[in-house]
Amino acid sequence: MELDWKTVCAELAKPFNDEDVFWRVDRSFGNWARVLCYLDARAVMDRLDSVVGPQNWRDVYTETQSGKNICTLFIRVGDDWVSKSDGAGNTNIEGDKGGLSDAFKRAGVKWGIGRHLYSLGETKVNLSEQRPSCEKHYLVVASKRGEKTKYGVAPSIQKIQSHLYPKGIVLESIRNVLRKEKVDVSDIPLILEAATANVVDGKVTIEGIKQCNPNAMEEQRLIELSNRLKLWSNTGQFSKQISDYISAVQGGE
Repeated sequence: MELDWKTVCAELAKPFNDEDVFWRVDRSFGNWARVLCYLDARAVMDRLDSVVGPQNWRDVYTETQSGKNICTLFIRVGDDWVSKSDGAGNTNIEGDKGGLSDAFKRAGVKWGIGRHLYSLGETKVNLSEQRPSCEKHYLVVASKRGEKTKYGVAPSIQKIQSHLYPKGIVLESIRNVLRKEKVDVSDIPLILEAATANVVDGKVTIEGIKQCNPNAMEEQRLIELSNRLKLWSNTGQFSKQISDYISAVQGGE
């Protein structure tokens, strides 16, 4: 499927999952801390690869007189290359390497990659001297000179997003798209099946959910379904995406 700029920008800006998000302590206050979430450069690279392909993006670095690293991130769609730039100074950890990585990630934000993380607001966690048993992505560590190290468990990014986008609102957004596209009630199961599938080069790489019930879906999966339907509708690809799915299914039979 040939990409267009509107589709590319929407796909780059899609929310990330828990396994791609890390947390660090911003400030600690006794038995609680304010924490910030961030992406590593690998997650940004993977997003670019998955949306436009590794051959259709490149990064170029320059340095200002004050030593600030500037990353210019180029993306190609069709015959057009477009670039966005941002910069960062060297970090306390890994110096030049950290500065280049931060500049790259900030340039990615200019393209919408991870920008949604800035809308999460202030996040607080409780701290304890007992290290919790949790996955690496959720563990936060607060260490001050002269004090015992304390640990906390950061929240799930999906759960935070579910508070920003309550299930009722997400379900209504799906209904709005179906109404906008004037979908017949009898066609809804096929529409939802297509929207939960993945078609690449005319082949179904991820099977759609048959007789999909949005009311029973996990919150993050429901948000992804809603975002995909809205993307198809907003870019005028709704009917084409359904037709492509039907053709791919019939071709595989």
